[in-house]
Amino acid sequence: MAELLNQLYAISPGQIRPPSELEAFYQWVENNGLIEEYDDGFVYGRISSDWEETPDVTLTASYQSGLKYWFGIPEVTSEILSRLVIFARSGMDGSMLGMWLDDNDELKFVHLGSGSGSMLCCVIANNAIDFLSLLSVGYNELGFVYDFTLSPDEIGDEPKVNKNFIGWLKARFNIVRPSNGSQFVKTPAEIGNETTTDPFCLWCNEQSSKQ
Repeated sequence: MAELLNQLYAISPGQIRPPSELEAFYQWVENNGLIEEYDDGFVYGRISSDWEETPDVTLTASYQSGLKYWFGIPEVTSEILSRLVIFARSGMDGSMLGMWLDDNDELKFVHLGSGSGSMLCCVIANNAIDFLSLLSVGYNELGFVYDFTLSPDEIGDEPKVNKNFIGWLKARFNIVRPSNGSQFVKTPAEIGNETTTDPFCLWCNEQSSKQ
């Protein structure tokens, strides 16, 4: 098993098991040599070694320890630890991607904006296939997409697309690269939004209000 995936398992509670499609993605990253190990003891994986071909998403378990700072609390509560696992960095501003168990114990993929840069805080995919499909769109930084009905070209981004990754998605899961992310990010919301219908944003508000 890839070290990248081993480290994800090490921070994941028993009720949050990475979906098989995400496991396959991690193995693809490992098989293609797209991982680095830093002095902090964590390994980091990307979709491509060429930064011109990959969205600014870095797979790593190193951000889990920062949850207390994101929520602004002295210690992370048992509810947060049992329902939210951070598995990637999203963007250079310190935004994060996580797997979250909703109130129906269904696993969702979520974005946690840094607050100092991106404010995006919502469900970005209802399952692993949708998450991989969203990555294939080629947005540079998910947290700074202001309208997911637009393609990367239409928001002024050069699409970040690794053809090997796109080919693997098609061969393994029959995923065809979408033109935009609107079918996945259905209710974009910002940190602290109290009028949104996005369940993850509302849950985050509740956790912060309990402190």
